[in-house]
Amino acid sequence: MREAFQRAFPALAAQLGPQHVDSLLAACKPVELAADRKLFRDRMPVESLYLIIEGKLAVTLEEDTRSISLGTASPGQWLGEVSVLSGSMLGSATVTTLTPCKALKLHYQDFDNLIRDNDHIANALLSNLIELLASRLRVSAAAIGRMSGA
Repeated sequence: MREAFQRAFPALAAQLGPQHVDSLLAACKPVELAADRKLFRDRMPVESLYLIIEGKLAVTLEEDTRSISLGTASPGQWLGEVSVLSGSMLGSATVTTLTPCKALKLHYQDFDNLIRDNDHIANALLSNLIELLASRLRVSAAAIGRMSGA
């Protein structure tokens, strides 16, 4: 699994270094997801982060009867980070697998333990997540603009 992680997350793997990659992987559970499966639903409970290793997922925002595409997630991206970092533990979007996917599932308590107990891992994971969140914010702002007709 280490090689697959390093291919999907080369910058994070380099930041962590071999010892800390092993610690992260030990806290994760490898999962395989079939195509056309809802991983998260908007405003429903979320208990884990997912680090995408293989596959493609659709991310949508649902409002009343409308569904607005926020784009896709692919290898090297995280899912579930907003609900875990915000403490709400609720999905902020609906995520559906478009293809069979492989991911690393990191339960929120294991994530919390990793960042609380190891400063090196905390710095690497949190800086990676900040970059991801900034990118997602730009995508969401564009989607909201499309919803409002702006």
